[in-house]
Amino acid sequence: MTFGGLGSAGLAGAIRAVIAAFAALGAALAHADEPRPLEFTADAFQHMEHWFPMATVANGDTPSTLPDGARLTTAVGKSGPISLDAFNVENGSTGMLVVHDGKVLYEGYWQGADRATRFTSWSMAKSVTSTLAGIALGEGAIRDLRDPVIRYVPQLSDSAYRDVTVEQALQMSSGVRFDETYDSETSDVARFMTLGVRAGNANGFLTTLTAEAAAPGKKFNYNTAETQVVGWVVKNAVGKPLATYLSEKLWQPAGMEDDATWFVDEPGGMEAAGMGLNARLRDYARFGLLMLNDGVVDGRRILPEGWVARATRPSSPQVQLGALYEGYPLGYQYQWWALPNGAFEAQGVFGQFLYVDPAHDLVIAKTSAWPTAWVDDREKAFSDVIDAIVRTVEVR
Repeated sequence: MTFGGLGSAGLAGAIRAVIAAFAALGAALAHADEPRPLEFTADAFQHMEHWFPMATVANGDTPSTLPDGARLTTAVGKSGPISLDAFNVENGSTGMLVVHDGKVLYEGYWQGADRATRFTSWSMAKSVTSTLAGIALGEGAIRDLRDPVIRYVPQLSDSAYRDVTVEQALQMSSGVRFDETYDSETSDVARFMTLGVRAGNANGFLTTLTAEAAAPGKKFNYNTAETQVVGWVVKNAVGKPLATYLSEKLWQPAGMEDDATWFVDEPGGMEAAGMGLNARLRDYARFGLLMLNDGVVDGRRILPEGWVARATRPSSPQVQLGALYEGYPLGYQYQWWALPNGAFEAQGVFGQFLYVDPAHDLVIAKTSAWPTAWVDDREKAFSDVIDAIVRTVEVR
């Protein structure tokens, strides 16, 4: 897989640089005498509050139901049966949950995790931020996705975002020059982490981006700054922190079973909109079910009607299936990856996935602690397991 235009080896080094910056930030905020570097371990990914300041996303009093279905232990692969337990052990999973027809067919935890563990999402958080934008649009706080972002964030008027629309930011197609490779201390994302996030100024750093690489809406360029722009738009439009808005508009009404947490740039500061949400596996699955069911939970509409289709089906030339990178079959829309089979998914480095397949009434939530940021063989193995699960539920 090529993620954001980087090969897996390049991305691994890139993410290490970002995590090093995060670790330094966490140590500075804790006033530690010596930095406590974040390790690439399952334990670290299950206890991110040890390193980073967090905002709480409060849940409600009554969780939505996730009834059990017929236990699925083995899926029918093309070359024979696949043990789901064995797959997850070999794939570096920390948790995997399979929900078909609204019922849990499979649930497992590894590497010290259990049902109560909060798993970090990495870039799966981007899809949550996108959904908050959809809610704000439905409520009229965001008037139109074709509005320029500066309608809601006038602080960006002197930046390269001055002519960018909210939709173009959602599609990672602003045209603003931003280098997401992380392989240089002077790259844009490295400066974003050091001069923005480490300094408690994640939003303010965006105002320093003044160079353009393409006209708005013409070229896809995966970058975390784009999601930060969307998060800032939502925050200003609704007049609330993202964590508060997420709690009020989604986490509570959708019936999440536990509080979530969200990484912020300083205590009480701005959420890192493109990363850092931490939640239970079952609550990630509930988010997937919300998307699967067109934004409806237990007969109650949570998301605006039509938002799910609008957010997950590529609508512009530069984000169509096969248009993102040469030889890459996926497409993109509003911070969701679109698959050729009509499914869509949220992805995060180190093996985080939320797979939503409306055609087969299927949601798969998977968290992992891969040894490097992206492992092509492990992604392919997970894709094969998805195919096997689809094949199995079709004949049940």
